[in-house]
Amino acid sequence: MADRGLPRVPPAAIAALALVLAAVAGRFFADGRIGLGLALVLGVCYGPLAFLDLAMALAVYVAILFIQDVAALSVGPNTVGLLVFVGWIGTLVTRSARPVAVREHSRLLIALALLALWLTLSITWADNSAEAGNGVESWLIAIVAFVVALTTLRSPRDVAMIAIAFIVGSVISVAFGVANGALSAAAESANESVAQGRFTGGGGDPNVQAAGFIVAMFLCAGLWSLTSRRLTRVALLLSFVVVTIGFFATQSRGGLLSLAFAAAAGLVLLPRQRKRLLGLAGAAGVGLGIVAAANPGAIARMTDVGGGTSGRSDLWTVAWKIFTDHPWVGIGLENFPTIEPRYTLRSGELTRVDLVAEIPHLVHNVYLQLLTETGVVGFLIFLVVILGSLRASWLAARLFDASGHVAYGDLARAALMATIAMLAAQFFISDGDDWRLWILLALGPVLLSVARRTPPSDAVAQARPPAPLFTQRRTAASRST
Repeated sequence: MADRGLPRVPPAAIAALALVLAAVAGRFFADGRIGLGLALVLGVCYGPLAFLDLAMALAVYVAILFIQDVAALSVGPNTVGLLVFVGWIGTLVTRSARPVAVREHSRLLIALALLALWLTLSITWADNSAEAGNGVESWLIAIVAFVVALTTLRSPRDVAMIAIAFIVGSVISVAFGVANGALSAAAESANESVAQGRFTGGGGDPNVQAAGFIVAMFLCAGLWSLTSRRLTRVALLLSFVVVTIGFFATQSRGGLLSLAFAAAAGLVLLPRQRKRLLGLAGAAGVGLGIVAAANPGAIARMTDVGGGTSGRSDLWTVAWKIFTDHPWVGIGLENFPTIEPRYTLRSGELTRVDLVAEIPHLVHNVYLQLLTETGVVGFLIFLVVILGSLRASWLAARLFDASGHVAYGDLARAALMATIAMLAAQFFISDGDDWRLWILLALGPVLLSVARRTPPSDAVAQARPPAPLFTQRRTAASRST
């Protein structure tokens, strides 16, 4: 603790505090408030990590996000997120947060600040300012997650921990769903409606879970080059198969299209990784075969693209109509459910009128949602942030390759493909304030900063030709001066 500049705490004080907290937690359990008791225990165990190793604490929180909708956890995930934020504030107070990344990516941060400002301003012209305020709060928290990741992650080790967290969280989510019989339940009700009969793993929307599973699948490929240990690679391969099983069990057609798009982009953008991508495609085939054997209806639903879109086409039609009426500033964040019933008769023939007039739904497309609710201005700012992050990942991979750190370059490429995959999934869901998305977007700038500070490997340094004679003489003259 002295090395980290932290004050010395007497052991007696620690013991007394532990006894008090144990008594409070025991009281919660005795009263039947299991969720609060678990949240307190989780906070006590997790708190020191948030202050001693914030990168590790952030990675643990990423894994928890995959099961945050489990009712038994109650307020636990929110407690952990609050501890991460408090720990980050502590790094700012002690000036241990790196300002280098902030300076190097100042333009991206300015765009991020403009996005936050525009989203906040949308409250002023929203019909339902309360809903707009709630939406702004969620988006601002997600944007803060980007800044936390950017200023906390400092090395390839930190980025690798985040990648491992995505994989571990996905595996835990799948295991949790299987343990609760969700996989067999999905097999028994494969022909039911969208809201039923689908594997959700750790809870929540199956389409949102599928988006997270795709990210884990690509990150498994990125971590492969970082280790030569057979046991670790076997664990990565098994994790990939498990996550693939969970992905196909969600029966997400949008997820399947997103996976196909990201895989195609990978074959084009990463020609040297084609063999690895094809190998992972074979492993994904194993997961697909397992799901097909257990639940043939799941595969039938995913491949039946023309069998209906669960009302998405109607929602998109209404959203586009609203956008054409409010093209520049939109109708205010989270106000689509408020406004869409008014367009029931103005949007032509609709198949699922109930999802528009009776039970208003979200757009189920984050890009069209931003166009509708924040106008062209908000959408373009969001697009600038996305392209800036993707460009940073691409440049980081090239810099790592040039310096001889090919394994780190593969990690940057995996982060790039994982981000593309999740952004593609956002075309079918309205989940733009997902922490996982914004932490992924931050990995690109983080890796670019790391690549710029990483010296070339010994092989590259030895292969470089000596400096020209004129430069050597000039250096010697400057030293003598």
